[in-house]
Parts: sequence; structure tokens; C-alpha cells
Amino acid sequence: MFKFTQKRYIRRAFAEIAGSDKLIDYQEWKHALGVKNDLLCRRMFVLTDSDHSGYIDLKEFQTFALTLLKQGSDERLRFVFKVCDQDDNGLVGREELQDLIRASLQEQSLKLAPEKLEDLLDCFYAQASVKRKSGMYEDEFVAMLAAAPAVDRQFDGFIHKLLGIAVKRESKKVKGASGGTRLRRFFRSEWKSWFWLLAYLAANAVLFGTALLHYRELGANLAVQIARGGGACLNMNCALVLLPMCRALATGLRHTIFARVLPLDNLTEIHKLIGFAIVGFSLVHTGAHFYNYWLSGLNIAEQLLFTLVGATGLGLLTALLLMTHTALERKNHYQAFVYTHLLYGAFLAALLWHGPVFWIWLSPVLLLFALDASYRMFFKYRRVEITELRALSDRVTQVRFKRGTLFAFKPGDYIKIRIPSVSRLQWHPFTLSAAPQSQRLDVHVRNNGDWSGALHNLAGMDHPQRKKWTAYIDGPYGAPTSSIYRSKVAVLISGGIGVTPFASVLQSLLLKEKAGNGEAQNSQLIYFHWLNRSQSSYEWFIDLLQKAEQQLGEARFHLNIHLTSLAKNMSNLVMQLAFDAYFEKHGRDPITDLSARTSAGRPNWDLIFAKLAENHRGERVDIYFCGPKALGKSVQKMAAKHGLYYNEEKFE
Repeated sequence: MFKFTQKRYIRRAFAEIAGSDKLIDYQEWKHALGVKNDLLCRRMFVLTDSDHSGYIDLKEFQTFALTLLKQGSDERLRFVFKVCDQDDNGLVGREELQDLIRASLQEQSLKLAPEKLEDLLDCFYAQASVKRKSGMYEDEFVAMLAAAPAVDRQFDGFIHKLLGIAVKRESKKVKGASGGTRLRRFFRSEWKSWFWLLAYLAANAVLFGTALLHYRELGANLAVQIARGGGACLNMNCALVLLPMCRALATGLRHTIFARVLPLDNLTEIHKLIGFAIVGFSLVHTGAHFYNYWLSGLNIAEQLLFTLVGATGLGLLTALLLMTHTALERKNHYQAFVYTHLLYGAFLAALLWHGPVFWIWLSPVLLLFALDASYRMFFKYRRVEITELRALSDRVTQVRFKRGTLFAFKPGDYIKIRIPSVSRLQWHPFTLSAAPQSQRLDVHVRNNGDWSGALHNLAGMDHPQRKKWTAYIDGPYGAPTSSIYRSKVAVLISGGIGVTPFASVLQSLLLKEKAGNGEAQNSQLIYFHWLNRSQSSYEWFIDLLQKAEQQLGEARFHLNIHLTSLAKNMSNLVMQLAFDAYFEKHGRDPITDLSARTSAGRPNWDLIFAKLAENHRGERVDIYFCGPKALGKSVQKMAAKHGLYYNEEKFE
């Protein structure tokens, strides 16, 4: 960048920071730097304020900015030394480094034990080959910074952000899979969904067209023809909507040959699709009848209120719109969603009165649904004792149940639970985080609403009757993750509490290995990515991950930890160097104590998946995801780009 262009950016940034008085005070400085670390901010302010006036003028700001803009120069490295040398004695002492690292840890919301902090300092000095206790001289400090490959990039990012310089990223365009590979992946993974969708649309088209033509032959006007066409489709859809809710049937089919042709991973979406189709056909059916009443000169109010067909139709439409509204608002009003969906029984009864041939469609589906519900009632539904209710870090609650007899499940399966002490009516689905070989049942619940918040508060109480709490379980039921054992190369990606199905998978795999029954899994390769916002979130399953690293080894288990709140910038440069030195000495990450390094920020899925596709060319790579929807969309997009197979944990 030319110097005159740099100065233009500097003057503009100064004007925005300083305001009308054309001087930058400390608060304006701190706000502009975006750094909470008072120790670092104050020291940088003092060094920049060369005349010690308590304010930074344009000339001082320009000197500071131009120093940090000099790529590859020792000047900006020496500036960092001066920031660390708080007492200006020409040495960075141990206490000064400790204060700076502690301030950086606090800014990043990280906690380390005092003995680990001391170890970090030892590693830092050892990395610089400094043995003296008094501290580190400027040349030694600068040499250590210069040897770190990421330092220049972090300087550039810091000063460019401060000056508002838009930097063109010179990242290479990552080439995706070939068109043939993508098409092959799309067909193999999506053909079931598209086949059944087209079959469903064709069935609706045939029913609508057949009814329309039939009533045309009878001499009915167009309005009646359309109303009857919509009614014919409603007969099928109002019965069919029950089919995806046969959970026990779907779970049983998941591990059979039928899973190859049935879209069992998309049952919730299918239920929603049919529900919206019912709304659409109901509006067409009702609108066409209203138009026919108007054409025939009939009183619409009289037809609605004083005829059996009109009254049941009005009731059906009202109930349907009520159920649809609460379904759309389900996240914010879950209890209302549950209560209004209980109307579907009355809805079906009224529809039998309203539609004279509806029973033909309903009978086989209702029989299947009734058998499924009966099976669930006798074999899936049970009362259990809560043996442990524990409030964990990051607003997560661990619920442990006593496992009864005849309760078999697979890794990744989920259950629905109801805890009367929290709510007498609400059921909520959660993935089992314990292994099938375990004698207990565990679920981990994130505090994300009224019910989960009440559960977390209950866990935090010192309640004398805790061991007498009971719960009701409905399950277990299968989910996409329960098919992981079929994958030769499995990539597990979890966001936050989405780690629970993979915790069950890993525990099961480790127990099989320990028991000597892991031969079948010896050829399976697992890549595991876990994203969290805070350090404390990793505490939930850190012991499990350590065991997996030790027992499976790097040849079979590749662990990647991503701390999305962790930023790499100038404010924590010294802390990062200390982290690097600690890892080089101990082979463990100082934040998690795992062999895998903790990565800062969000991962670049484009690069990660490109490397996976390259390393496993000609092999099928299955992505299993559980976490926030926004993250899932980005993972799915990149997986499709590189010809990888995407599976998402969906169970409700």
C-alpha cells in the first residue's frame, strides 16, 4: 500500500475516533481498539502518547499506525516488547509476562490453574532459550516473535481493522468435486426423498384430476369440480399425515433392508409437508364451495351454521388453522403446540362426518398408527427413577436415569422424557449420551427455554427429596446418527450440546474395544469436530475425549476442537506464543489438556472438506452433524461441493 494511501486511511480513522475535539482520550482509544484488556490498552496508550499529555493527537496516532503497518519489520515487534516491558527497565520480567497473560486469559474468558500458568511461563522462557530469572532482553523477545509464523498476519489484521482498511483475502479458490462426483453423491443420498416426493405429488395430481373429471361428467360447475378435487386430496392427506408419526415402526425399519428405499431421516419434514398440503387443499376446497354458494345464490352463513356439512367443515377449518398457527410458533409456545395438536383426534372424528368416503383412507393408516401407539405404550413407555440431576457448566443439566430391563438402544438413539416435577404434560426429545453397554441412561439438556430452564433450576437446588424424583420415558427411537457404525470414514461435527449423540457413539466404541469386541470397527476412521463458544463447555465430555485419544490413537481418531469465541489478535499475542510453547513441550493443549490443539474461531469447512475428499479419493465419506441450524446449512453446502454425504441429527 502506498504511503499517501496509508496516511489517508490514518487521517480518516483518527477523525472518526477523536471526534470534534481532534484528540483521542483513553476511553475513545479503548473503544477503538476493541480490547477489554486494560493492562494492554493503557500501556499502548502511554507509549503512543509520546508527549504525555493524556491525549493522542494526529501526529502521535500516525506514528503508531505507520509503525504497525510495516510488514516484516522489527519496529512493530519492538513495539510489542515495549508494551510488555511495563517498568521500562529493558527486560520483560516474569511478573510482567504473568500479568499480561493473565489479562489476556480474562479477556478471552479462559481459566487456567495457577500451576499451569506457571508452567506456561516456564515454557515461554524455554522456547526463547532464556534461563535467567531476571527476564528477557529486547533482542531475545523480538527474535522469538519473528520466529512465530502467524505474528505478521495478526499485526496486519489488527491495524487494518483499526484503520478500516478492507483487505482482499488472497486465499486460493478451493476446487470442489467434479460434476460427476457431485451428481453421483446427490443421487445416492437424495434419490429416496425425491422419488417419494414425486410419487406423492403424482398421487395428489391423479386424485385431484380424477375427481374433477368425474364431477364434470356429472354436469357440476367448475367451482364444484375444484372443491371435489381438493376434497379427494384431503381424504388421502388427512390420513397419510399420521404415517410419519409411527416412530416405533420407523425405528424398527431403520436397521433393515427397507431403510435403503424409505426416507426415514426425513419423517418430520414429510409430516410438515403433508400438514401444509392439508392447509392448502382445505383453503382450495373451502374457497371453491364459497364461490359455488355465491353463484347459486345460497346464504353462506346459513350453509355454514345450519347444515351438517357446513358446521363440520367450519369446525375442521378452525381446528386446522389453530394447529397450524401453534406449529409455526412451536419454538416460542411449545405447550400451546402440544395442546392444540391433541385436537387432531376430534378433527378426524369430524372429518368422518364431513367426508363420507374418508373412512376408506383412514382405516388402514389408523390401524397401523394404533398398533404403533399400542406397541409404544407397552414396550416403549415406562416410569423410571432419576438417580442423578446435576447442573453443569454453560447452563447444561445432566439427567441420569436408572436403566430398567429390556431397554435396548443403539448409539445415537433418542428418547422423549416427561418430568412431572417440571411439567405434568410436556414431553421433550433428547439424545441418549450414554453407551448401550452402560447400565445407566444419561441425557444432557441445554437451558434453552422455560422447561429446560426449570429443569436446570431444579438441578441446582439442594432438595432433600431429589432421589425420589421420577420421570416418564417414551423410546428409544432411531435417528440418523444410529447408522454411524456402517460408515468406513465418518466425520462427526457437533455444535455445543449437539455432541451428545457422538458421545454415545464414542463410549460404545471404547467399551467394545475394551471388551475385545472392536474388530469390526478396526477399519473405521473417525474425524471429530466439536465447536463451542466457551471453554467450560468442553468439561461435559473431556474425560471421554481423552480416553478416545489414548485408546483409538491418531490412526483411527482425529480430534479437532474449535473454540469459536477465541480470537487471535494483537491483544493476546503473548498468550498464544505461550500456548504454542506449552504444546511443543508437553504435546497437550493448555486449554483442554487434549492432544488436539484448540483452534480459534470457526473452521473453514471448504478447506477441511477439500482435504478430506483428497485424502479419501474413491471412498465414501459420511458427514454426521448435530447442532445449530445455521451451522448445519454451511456444513451441508460445503459437503455437497466436495461430494461428501451429509446426515443431520433430526428427531422431532
